[in-house]
Amino acid sequence: MAKNLFQNLDLNLLHVFFILYRERNMRLTAGRLFVSQPAISKSLQKLRHHFGDELFVKIPSGLEPTPFAVNLFQSISPVYQDLELAVNSVNEFDPAALEDTFHIALSPFLLNSIGSKLFLNIMASAPKCNVQMYKWSTDSLSQIQQDRLHLGLTYQIPELPSEVSEKYISTERFKCYVRKNHPCKKTSISLSEAAQYDFASIIAADWNYQQTKAQGIFAKNNLDYRVKFRSELPSAILDVISETDMIAPLSGFLDISHYPQLRAIKVNTEEDVFDYKISTYFHYKNRQNPLTQWLNNLVLKTFEEQKQKQKSPLI
Repeated sequence: MAKNLFQNLDLNLLHVFFILYRERNMRLTAGRLFVSQPAISKSLQKLRHHFGDELFVKIPSGLEPTPFAVNLFQSISPVYQDLELAVNSVNEFDPAALEDTFHIALSPFLLNSIGSKLFLNIMASAPKCNVQMYKWSTDSLSQIQQDRLHLGLTYQIPELPSEVSEKYISTERFKCYVRKNHPCKKTSISLSEAAQYDFASIIAADWNYQQTKAQGIFAKNNLDYRVKFRSELPSAILDVISETDMIAPLSGFLDISHYPQLRAIKVNTEEDVFDYKISTYFHYKNRQNPLTQWLNNLVLKTFEEQKQKQKSPLI
């Protein structure tokens, strides 16, 4: 008769297994669980004895799961996540009682335009919590896969890993910003008129890292497009266009009242080429988690508030 592996299985050890599987590193696993590395090593030895398998082998970059460990993770992960959700939902979700530190990654466009407003909305509901906001990077999706980020907020990504879920939030239309005394005095211009000026553009991972979106728009219309300056920092872009005649396509949610030295110019196009969808991203196991749903609702609220506040025309 086959050994009953579930009998006498310590669920705490199973939790260690899940974290080890995602981190592939003893030190990082210890940090996630707030214990020492020897404690993780001891737990792994117990798991190996229980399942009669090595589970993880050392490689130069960390740990590699054995075929048995891969099959174990894939088989029990959905059941374990449902159990975790059921246990956590026993107590009614109350944001005011939370004392967590939330880790959220945002596109630099959105970090600059709605980051502070999202923080204030979180604080209004969960005053005991802390918030750490990061610029969305090439590592953000993998951090979500490893459940290191509570939420990601960026422009829609066409292809996602199976562990990552997406929630559509809003569609925004970019604006082109210039300094108040820019030589172009018009409030709206054509693409050919805009192409006469140099451009500044933000570098955003997973979105326009290799080529700016505007480059594709101008190329489609057989127009030359000169990107004179690019930066990952929105503040650097804003400083540059404040001191030059350059044009910068930036988030339509930017609160222009905070930048009296700037104004927006409408770029006339027949297509919605400046419209971009915005989504949140999170680990699929958290898709029904009350905390994730609450954060998503706060993001939606923040965008709706910003839409109501803005009175200037969109391009």
